[in-house]
Amino acid sequence: MIHRGNKQSGFTAVELLITLFVAAAFLIAGYQLFNVVIRDGGQTRSESRAANVAYDHMRQYAATSTTIPCTESMPLENATVKVDGLTDVTITITISCLPDAINSLSKVEATIAYNNPQQIVKYATYTNTAAPTGASTDVTNGLVAWWKLNGDTNNSIGSPNGIGTDVTSTVNQAGEPDRAYSFNGGSSIIDTASNFGLTTKNSTISCWIYSPTSTNFGYYVTVGTTSGFGIGIGNTAPTNAGNKLLVMYNGVGTIVTTSVVTVGWHHVAFVLSPSGAPSTYLDGVLATATYSMTPTNPAASDASTNIGNRADAASNTITGSIDDVRLYSRALSSAEVLTLYAGGAQ
Repeated sequence: MIHRGNKQSGFTAVELLITLFVAAAFLIAGYQLFNVVIRDGGQTRSESRAANVAYDHMRQYAATSTTIPCTESMPLENATVKVDGLTDVTITITISCLPDAINSLSKVEATIAYNNPQQIVKYATYTNTAAPTGASTDVTNGLVAWWKLNGDTNNSIGSPNGIGTDVTSTVNQAGEPDRAYSFNGGSSIIDTASNFGLTTKNSTISCWIYSPTSTNFGYYVTVGTTSGFGIGIGNTAPTNAGNKLLVMYNGVGTIVTTSVVTVGWHHVAFVLSPSGAPSTYLDGVLATATYSMTPTNPAASDASTNIGNRADAASNTITGSIDDVRLYSRALSSAEVLTLYAGGAQ
Protein backbone atom coordinates (compact mmCIF):
# COMPACT_ATOMS: atom_id res chain seq x y z
CA MET A 1 0.00 0.00 0.00
CA ILE A 2 1.45 3.29 -1.07
CA HIS A 3 1.12 6.33 1.19
CA ARG A 4 1.28 9.75 -0.47
CA GLY A 5 2.49 12.75 1.57
CA ASN A 6 0.22 15.75 1.89
CA LYS A 7 1.28 18.73 -0.25
CA GLN A 8 1.95 21.72 1.91
CA SER A 9 0.80 25.21 0.88
CA GLY A 10 2.09 28.67 1.87
CA PHE A 11 5.66 29.88 2.61
CA THR A 12 8.34 27.89 4.28
CA ALA A 13 10.26 29.65 7.04
CA VAL A 14 13.19 30.28 4.69
CA GLU A 15 10.98 31.71 1.94
CA LEU A 16 9.25 33.96 4.45
CA LEU A 17 12.57 35.28 5.71
CA ILE A 18 13.77 35.98 2.14
CA THR A 19 10.52 37.80 1.32
CA LEU A 20 10.74 39.93 4.45
CA PHE A 21 14.39 40.76 3.70
CA VAL A 22 13.60 41.86 0.13
CA ALA A 23 10.66 43.95 1.31
CA ALA A 24 12.82 45.63 3.95
CA ALA A 25 15.50 46.38 1.33
CA PHE A 26 12.92 48.03 -0.94
CA LEU A 27 11.57 50.07 1.95
CA ILE A 28 15.05 51.29 2.91
CA ALA A 29 15.93 52.13 -0.72
CA GLY A 30 12.63 53.95 -1.16
CA TYR A 31 13.16 55.94 2.02
CA GLN A 32 16.69 56.92 0.94
CA LEU A 33 15.44 57.96 -2.51
CA PHE A 34 12.64 59.97 -0.90
CA ASN A 35 15.20 61.78 1.28
CA VAL A 36 17.40 62.54 -1.75
CA VAL A 37 14.45 63.93 -3.71
CA ILE A 38 13.29 66.04 -0.78
CA ARG A 39 16.80 67.31 -0.05
CA ASP A 40 17.64 68.15 -3.69
CA GLY A 41 14.23 69.71 -4.23
CA GLY A 42 14.73 71.86 -1.15
CA GLN A 43 18.17 72.97 -2.32
CA THR A 44 16.79 73.89 -5.74
CA ARG A 45 13.96 75.93 -4.22
CA SER A 46 16.39 77.70 -1.89
CA GLU A 47 18.76 78.55 -4.74
CA SER A 48 15.84 79.83 -6.81
CA ARG A 49 14.74 82.14 -3.98
CA ALA A 50 18.30 83.42 -3.54
CA ALA A 51 18.67 83.95 -7.28
CA ASN A 52 15.48 86.04 -7.42
CA VAL A 53 16.84 88.34 -4.70
CA ALA A 54 20.20 88.60 -6.49
CA TYR A 55 18.57 89.51 -9.82
CA ASP A 56 16.30 92.12 -8.23
CA HIS A 57 19.21 93.88 -6.51
CA MET A 58 21.48 93.53 -9.54
CA ARG A 59 18.98 95.23 -11.84
CA GLN A 60 18.29 97.94 -9.27
CA TYR A 61 21.93 98.90 -8.81
CA ALA A 62 22.70 98.56 -12.53
CA ALA A 63 20.03 101.20 -13.16
CA THR A 64 20.83 103.57 -10.31
CA SER A 65 24.41 103.20 -9.08
CA THR A 66 26.69 103.18 -12.14
CA THR A 67 28.50 106.31 -13.25
CA ILE A 68 30.28 107.81 -16.25
CA PRO A 69 33.17 107.18 -16.19
CA CYS A 70 32.87 103.89 -14.35
CA THR A 71 33.60 104.15 -10.64
CA GLU A 72 34.30 101.05 -8.59
CA SER A 73 32.25 100.77 -5.43
CA MET A 74 30.50 98.38 -3.05
CA PRO A 75 27.02 99.82 -2.37
CA LEU A 76 26.12 96.84 -0.16
CA GLU A 77 28.44 94.64 1.91
CA ASN A 78 26.96 91.66 3.74
CA ALA A 79 23.69 93.50 4.17
CA THR A 80 21.00 91.44 5.91
CA VAL A 81 17.84 90.74 3.93
CA LYS A 82 14.76 88.70 4.78
CA VAL A 83 13.80 85.93 2.35
CA ASP A 84 10.94 83.50 3.01
CA GLY A 85 12.25 79.96 3.40
CA LEU A 86 15.89 81.02 3.88
CA THR A 87 17.96 81.84 6.95
CA ASP A 88 21.01 84.02 7.61
CA VAL A 89 20.65 85.81 4.26
CA THR A 90 23.14 88.55 3.35
CA ILE A 91 23.80 90.33 0.08
CA THR A 92 26.85 92.11 -1.32
CA ILE A 93 26.73 94.35 -4.39
CA THR A 94 30.03 95.10 -6.13
CA ILE A 95 30.47 97.53 -9.03
CA SER A 96 33.75 97.12 -10.90
CA CYS A 97 35.32 98.48 -14.10
CA LEU A 98 36.96 96.60 -16.94
CA PRO A 99 40.67 97.37 -17.22
CA ASP A 100 41.56 99.49 -20.25
CA ALA A 101 38.01 99.16 -21.60
CA ILE A 102 35.50 101.85 -22.49
CA ASN A 103 35.05 103.75 -19.25
CA SER A 104 31.25 103.89 -19.47
CA LEU A 105 30.89 100.10 -18.97
CA SER A 106 30.34 98.85 -15.42
CA LYS A 107 30.11 95.29 -14.10
CA VAL A 108 27.45 94.87 -11.40
CA GLU A 109 27.75 91.66 -9.35
CA ALA A 110 25.34 90.42 -6.69
CA THR A 111 26.52 87.83 -4.15
CA ILE A 112 23.93 86.13 -1.92
CA ALA A 113 24.95 84.04 1.10
CA TYR A 114 22.25 82.04 2.88
CA ASN A 115 21.43 79.15 5.26
CA ASN A 116 23.67 77.15 7.60
CA PRO A 117 25.82 75.49 6.34
CA GLN A 118 26.32 78.54 4.16
CA GLN A 119 25.42 78.48 0.46
CA ILE A 120 26.49 81.19 -2.00
CA VAL A 121 25.20 82.26 -5.42
CA LYS A 122 26.65 84.97 -7.65
CA TYR A 123 25.18 86.76 -10.66
CA ALA A 124 26.58 89.61 -12.73
CA THR A 125 25.51 91.96 -15.49
CA TYR A 126 27.13 94.74 -17.48
CA THR A 127 25.65 98.16 -18.01
CA ASN A 128 26.74 100.89 -20.39
CA THR A 129 25.15 103.99 -18.91
CA ALA A 130 26.35 106.06 -21.88
CA ALA A 131 24.05 104.20 -24.27
CA PRO A 132 20.91 106.17 -25.18
CA THR A 133 17.56 104.82 -24.06
CA GLY A 134 16.30 102.17 -26.45
CA ALA A 135 19.68 101.72 -28.15
CA SER A 136 20.23 98.26 -29.62
CA THR A 137 22.81 96.04 -27.95
CA ASP A 138 22.71 93.43 -30.76
CA VAL A 139 25.48 93.75 -33.34
CA THR A 140 24.16 92.28 -36.59
CA ASN A 141 25.11 94.80 -39.29
CA GLY A 142 27.51 93.07 -41.72
CA LEU A 143 26.99 89.64 -40.15
CA VAL A 144 27.56 87.03 -42.91
CA ALA A 145 27.69 83.85 -40.79
CA TRP A 146 26.57 83.03 -37.27
CA TRP A 147 26.93 79.64 -35.59
CA LYS A 148 25.14 79.92 -32.25
CA LEU A 149 26.02 76.26 -31.52
CA ASN A 150 22.87 75.84 -29.45
CA GLY A 151 22.37 72.11 -29.86
CA ASP A 152 23.40 72.03 -33.54
CA THR A 153 26.09 73.32 -35.91
CA ASN A 154 23.76 75.20 -38.25
CA ASN A 155 24.45 78.66 -39.64
CA SER A 156 21.69 80.82 -38.16
CA ILE A 157 21.56 83.38 -40.98
CA GLY A 158 22.16 81.38 -44.15
CA SER A 159 24.21 78.54 -45.56
CA PRO A 160 26.22 76.43 -45.60
CA ASN A 161 25.80 74.86 -42.19
CA GLY A 162 28.70 73.49 -40.19
CA ILE A 163 29.54 69.77 -40.15
CA GLY A 164 30.75 68.56 -36.77
CA THR A 165 33.28 65.77 -36.32
CA ASP A 166 34.03 64.39 -32.83
CA VAL A 167 32.46 67.41 -31.13
CA THR A 168 30.16 67.21 -28.12
CA SER A 169 27.30 69.51 -27.18
CA THR A 170 28.03 71.01 -23.77
CA VAL A 171 27.15 73.81 -21.34
CA ASN A 172 27.70 77.49 -22.10
CA GLN A 173 29.12 80.21 -19.87
CA ALA A 174 25.85 80.33 -17.91
CA GLY A 175 25.92 76.56 -17.28
CA GLU A 176 22.99 75.89 -19.63
CA PRO A 177 23.19 72.47 -21.37
CA ASP A 178 23.45 72.08 -25.17
CA ARG A 179 24.44 75.71 -25.70
CA ALA A 180 28.07 75.27 -26.84
CA TYR A 181 30.39 72.58 -28.26
CA SER A 182 33.48 70.99 -26.74
CA PHE A 183 36.61 69.94 -28.64
CA ASN A 184 38.94 67.09 -27.66
CA GLY A 185 42.33 68.52 -28.62
CA GLY A 186 42.83 65.94 -31.38
CA SER A 187 40.20 65.06 -33.97
CA SER A 188 37.43 67.58 -33.23
CA ILE A 189 36.41 70.13 -35.84
CA ILE A 190 33.35 71.95 -37.20
CA ASP A 191 33.91 72.52 -40.90
CA THR A 192 32.00 74.86 -43.18
CA ALA A 193 32.60 74.73 -46.92
CA SER A 194 32.76 78.49 -47.48
CA ASN A 195 34.95 81.47 -46.63
CA PHE A 196 31.89 83.74 -47.06
CA GLY A 197 33.82 86.04 -49.35
CA LEU A 198 35.83 87.50 -46.48
CA THR A 199 39.10 89.24 -47.23
CA THR A 200 41.90 90.59 -45.08
CA LYS A 201 40.34 94.03 -45.27
CA ASN A 202 37.14 94.96 -43.51
CA SER A 203 36.46 91.64 -41.74
CA THR A 204 35.83 90.44 -38.18
CA ILE A 205 35.94 87.07 -36.40
CA SER A 206 34.15 86.91 -33.03
CA CYS A 207 33.56 83.95 -30.71
CA TRP A 208 33.27 82.80 -27.09
CA ILE A 209 35.76 80.18 -25.87
CA TYR A 210 36.33 78.11 -22.75
CA SER A 211 39.93 77.21 -21.89
CA PRO A 212 40.11 74.37 -19.33
CA THR A 213 43.90 74.54 -18.84
CA SER A 214 46.71 77.07 -18.64
CA THR A 215 48.73 75.27 -21.35
CA ASN A 216 46.35 75.24 -24.31
CA PHE A 217 47.12 75.39 -28.03
CA GLY A 218 45.12 75.46 -31.25
CA TYR A 219 42.76 77.50 -33.39
CA TYR A 220 39.34 78.77 -32.43
CA VAL A 221 38.22 79.96 -35.87
CA THR A 222 40.06 80.07 -39.21
CA VAL A 223 38.83 81.50 -42.52
CA GLY A 224 40.70 79.62 -45.22
CA THR A 225 43.35 77.01 -44.48
CA THR A 226 46.75 77.35 -46.15
CA SER A 227 45.78 80.91 -47.03
CA GLY A 228 43.53 83.24 -45.06
CA PHE A 229 43.48 84.25 -41.42
CA GLY A 230 42.21 83.24 -38.02
CA ILE A 231 42.56 83.40 -34.25
CA GLY A 232 43.63 80.84 -31.67
CA ILE A 233 45.76 80.26 -28.61
CA GLY A 234 49.48 79.47 -28.15
CA ASN A 235 51.59 78.07 -25.34
CA THR A 236 55.02 77.23 -26.80
CA ALA A 237 57.98 78.81 -25.05
CA PRO A 238 59.49 81.29 -25.36
CA THR A 239 57.56 83.19 -28.02
CA ASN A 240 54.00 82.42 -27.03
CA ALA A 241 54.32 80.91 -23.58
CA GLY A 242 51.54 81.64 -21.15
CA ASN A 243 48.32 80.76 -23.03
CA LYS A 244 48.33 83.90 -25.16
CA LEU A 245 46.04 84.78 -28.05
CA LEU A 246 47.46 83.66 -31.37
CA VAL A 247 46.75 85.18 -34.80
CA MET A 248 47.01 83.18 -38.03
CA TYR A 249 48.11 84.83 -41.28
CA ASN A 250 48.56 82.92 -44.55
CA GLY A 251 48.06 79.60 -42.80
CA VAL A 252 50.84 80.29 -40.28
CA GLY A 253 50.17 81.21 -36.65
CA THR A 254 53.09 83.43 -35.76
CA ILE A 255 51.61 86.58 -34.26
CA VAL A 256 51.18 86.25 -30.51
CA THR A 257 49.55 88.94 -28.40
CA THR A 258 50.30 89.93 -24.83
CA SER A 259 46.79 88.89 -23.72
CA VAL A 260 46.83 85.78 -21.53
CA VAL A 261 43.78 83.50 -21.70
CA THR A 262 43.15 82.30 -18.15
CA VAL A 263 41.14 79.18 -17.33
CA GLY A 264 37.44 79.88 -17.94
CA TRP A 265 35.12 81.52 -20.47
CA HIS A 266 36.34 84.44 -22.59
CA HIS A 267 35.28 86.49 -25.58
CA VAL A 268 37.86 86.81 -28.37
CA ALA A 269 37.75 88.88 -31.56
CA PHE A 270 40.06 89.52 -34.50
CA VAL A 271 39.35 92.64 -36.56
CA LEU A 272 40.84 93.70 -39.90
CA SER A 273 40.19 97.37 -40.69
CA PRO A 274 39.23 98.74 -44.16
CA SER A 275 42.95 99.31 -44.76
CA GLY A 276 43.88 95.83 -43.48
CA ALA A 277 45.22 96.93 -40.09
CA PRO A 278 44.69 94.10 -37.57
CA SER A 279 43.38 94.32 -34.00
CA THR A 280 42.90 91.53 -31.49
CA TYR A 281 40.61 91.66 -28.45
CA LEU A 282 40.25 89.56 -25.30
CA ASP A 283 37.14 90.18 -23.18
CA GLY A 284 36.54 93.51 -24.90
CA VAL A 285 40.06 94.80 -24.27
CA LEU A 286 42.45 95.57 -27.13
CA ALA A 287 45.55 93.38 -27.02
CA THR A 288 49.09 94.54 -27.64
CA ALA A 289 50.85 92.71 -30.48
CA THR A 290 53.50 93.25 -33.15
CA TYR A 291 51.97 92.32 -36.50
CA SER A 292 55.06 91.72 -38.62
CA MET A 293 53.34 89.76 -41.41
CA THR A 294 51.13 90.93 -44.26
CA PRO A 295 48.06 88.69 -44.53
CA THR A 296 46.82 87.37 -47.86
CA ASN A 297 43.20 86.82 -48.78
CA PRO A 298 41.81 83.29 -48.76
CA ALA A 299 42.24 81.75 -52.19
CA ALA A 300 39.02 81.19 -54.14
CA SER A 301 39.76 77.45 -54.00
CA ASP A 302 40.30 77.63 -50.23
CA ALA A 303 36.60 77.80 -49.51
CA SER A 304 36.41 76.78 -45.87
CA THR A 305 35.78 78.15 -42.43
CA ASN A 306 36.83 75.90 -39.57
CA ILE A 307 35.82 76.06 -35.92
CA GLY A 308 38.07 74.49 -33.29
CA ASN A 309 40.79 73.47 -35.73
CA ARG A 310 42.27 73.93 -39.19
CA ALA A 311 41.13 71.46 -41.82
CA ASP A 312 44.71 70.63 -42.84
CA ALA A 313 46.20 69.90 -39.41
CA ALA A 314 44.57 67.79 -36.69
CA SER A 315 47.34 68.80 -34.28
CA ASN A 316 45.90 72.31 -34.19
CA THR A 317 42.64 71.30 -32.48
CA ILE A 318 41.97 73.24 -29.31
CA THR A 319 41.01 71.59 -26.03
CA GLY A 320 37.95 73.22 -24.54
CA SER A 321 34.66 74.71 -25.71
CA ILE A 322 33.50 77.25 -28.31
CA ASP A 323 30.24 79.16 -28.54
CA ASP A 324 28.55 81.93 -30.54
CA VAL A 325 30.87 82.14 -33.58
CA ARG A 326 30.30 85.17 -35.83
CA LEU A 327 31.85 86.38 -39.09
CA TYR A 328 31.39 89.97 -40.28
CA SER A 329 32.13 91.47 -43.67
CA ARG A 330 33.19 94.69 -41.96
CA ALA A 331 35.51 95.82 -39.18
CA LEU A 332 33.69 96.11 -35.88
CA SER A 333 34.53 99.13 -33.76
CA SER A 334 36.03 98.69 -30.30
CA ALA A 335 32.67 99.71 -28.82
CA GLU A 336 30.88 97.00 -30.82
CA VAL A 337 33.39 94.35 -29.72
CA LEU A 338 32.82 95.45 -26.14
CA THR A 339 29.05 95.21 -26.68
CA LEU A 340 29.43 91.58 -27.84
CA TYR A 341 31.48 90.83 -24.74
CA ALA A 342 29.07 92.59 -22.39
CA GLY A 343 26.07 90.83 -23.95
CA GLY A 344 27.46 87.33 -23.42
CA ALA A 345 27.10 84.35 -25.73
CA GLN A 346 23.78 83.99 -27.53
